[in-house]
Order: sequence, then C-alpha cells, then structure tokens
Amino acid sequence: MNRSSILALSTTLQQLIGRDIFEMHTMSGDRVTGVNPRWEQYLVDNGFVSYALFDLMGQALGIPAYKLLGDKVRDSVEPYDSTLYFQDLIHPTDGAATVASEAKQAVEKGWTAVKLKLGRPGKWFEPEAGLRRDIEVVLATRDAVGPGVKILVDANNGYDGRLDLLETFIREVGPAKTFWMEEMITEELAGYRKFRDWRDRYSPETMIVDGESHRGRQTIYWQMMEEGLLDGIQPDMLHMGFWPYQKLVMDIEAAGYPTKICPHNYNAARIGLAGVVHFGAVTERFTVAEDSTLDFDVYDYSGYEFSNGRIKVPDTPGLSLTVDQDKYAQRHGTLETVIS
Repeated sequence: MNRSSILALSTTLQQLIGRDIFEMHTMSGDRVTGVNPRWEQYLVDNGFVSYALFDLMGQALGIPAYKLLGDKVRDSVEPYDSTLYFQDLIHPTDGAATVASEAKQAVEKGWTAVKLKLGRPGKWFEPEAGLRRDIEVVLATRDAVGPGVKILVDANNGYDGRLDLLETFIREVGPAKTFWMEEMITEELAGYRKFRDWRDRYSPETMIVDGESHRGRQTIYWQMMEEGLLDGIQPDMLHMGFWPYQKLVMDIEAAGYPTKICPHNYNAARIGLAGVVHFGAVTERFTVAEDSTLDFDVYDYSGYEFSNGRIKVPDTPGLSLTVDQDKYAQRHGTLETVIS
C-alpha cells in the first residue's frame, strides 16, 4: 500500500476512533435491523468497515456474527476453488490438460466445486481458437474431476460482440453440465435474452450469474431479474458490507424474484471468506462461497473447519478470527501505522 493510500485509509478510520461500535446500526435486541442514517453513506463508501463492526459487535454480545442478521439455516457452506486461471498459456504444449490437472488436484485437496477462467476469444486467442480452447478446458476438466464436482465458468465478458461463438460454446459444453456461467457477456437485455434461450436449449441446469463488479443496485440487474435473465447475483460482499448485502437480499425477496445470492470474494482472501460463510449461514438463497485460497499469515482461521467439501460455520463470538500477536510483531510490527 502506497503512502497516499495509507493516508486515505487513516482519514477514513479516524472517524471511528472513540465511537460506540453499536451506534452505526439500528438494533432490536441482538439483531441488526438497519443503518443509522448518520453513518449510512460512510458505510456505503467503506463497506469493509462493517466486517470489523460485525466482528466487534458479535464479540461484545458473545454471539457469532451471523446471529446479528438472523437464525442459522445451515451448519456449513460449500466453497469453490477460484484459482484456476489460464494455466494453459503457461504450459502451451499441454494445453487444456494443464487446467484439468490442476482442477483434479483441487478436488483431491477437498473441494467439490471449482471455477474455470474462460473468455479466451476476447483477449487471449484469435476468436475461433479461443472458443475451441474454452470448450476443451471445460470438457477436459469434467473428464478429470468426474460427474459429482460442480464446475463454474467465468468469461469476464470475453464473448462480447461474438454471440455466435457464445451459442457454440453453450451447445458444445452442454454435456459437461456446468453449475453456472458467469459474465459471459456484458450486461444488456438483448444479448442476455439470447444467452438465456441458448442456456435453456442446451444446458438447462446451468445458472446464469453476473454482477461481481457492482453493488447490485444498478437498474440493469433489476431488469434482468424481472425478465428471468439472472439466476444469481454476485456483488462483492466486502465492498458492500454485511447490512447492505442483507438489504439487497431482502429487496430481491420482496420483489418476488427467485435470484440466488453468490457473493464475490477474491481480493479479500480468507477474511472475506469468513464474512461470506457467516452470511451463508443465515441466507436461504445462498449458493456457494468463493474461496481464493489466499491466507494472511498472522490470522488464525482454525475455527473454519474444512472437510468433505464444506466449511463449518463457527459458533464462537464475532467472525472467529484471531491474530497471532507474536507473529504479527515479528513480521509486520515495524511497518504498522498507528492511528490514535
């Protein structure tokens, strides 16, 4: 983090010093029911702060963070390994087999769901060659991991302007029965109507998901949900914060849309994953949790037991994360910035 970023963060956090941790939200007993209007814009602008607040409020009340939102509807959540990128570009002679091999390794380590990065026609290959490689990667991965593993695919809008290629892709990977297709094209209604029709024809069990780069409030997403073009919405939970994400879910339910909730979590690593696990514990329409498998070395994540492809929801107070103070002092203490 550069000096200007540190100064900006310092200014942001300075406003919290000396404040009551409960004053930012409205409460009914031990439940968060809303946001204090005085802090609403602050929390919209700094969603990450709510992770600290929910952790501290939970610790103060002696309850896990999820109980601040509701009763638990599941004891564990399924994560997916989201680290499978364009390994075939690093090992071109092995091609799609490289990605499939790494997916198999992830399954051997315990994951029951993996996400593949696609979209080669849009950037990494000539369009036709990129299409063929995308198809090869999905089919090779299905062969490698077997029928019981969820395969999610993410094209980062790599099929923009080439809907003909997108139809071919959906048709050709239909036998692989992908769990979802994410950001295949940029959000717009005409393209998504065709996308939905091809999905229905060739791969009806596959979800269409989008929205990781936004907060789910843009009109386009509500139009897509209204037309049944969006099976899952996936804003980044750390950027939004706990209550804004909860409010988004409540509004979708009130509108009567069946859209599932698929929180994005990549740069936030295990801290972000902890929040997603707690959110998934109380959210009926939650799907799977993005696990970037990245750790911050000073945190103790032992409360998040991972077995049989699922992460157990911890019942200890707050977010169930602790800092190894000795390790922090040795590795990072000299670099810290103290705000007082």
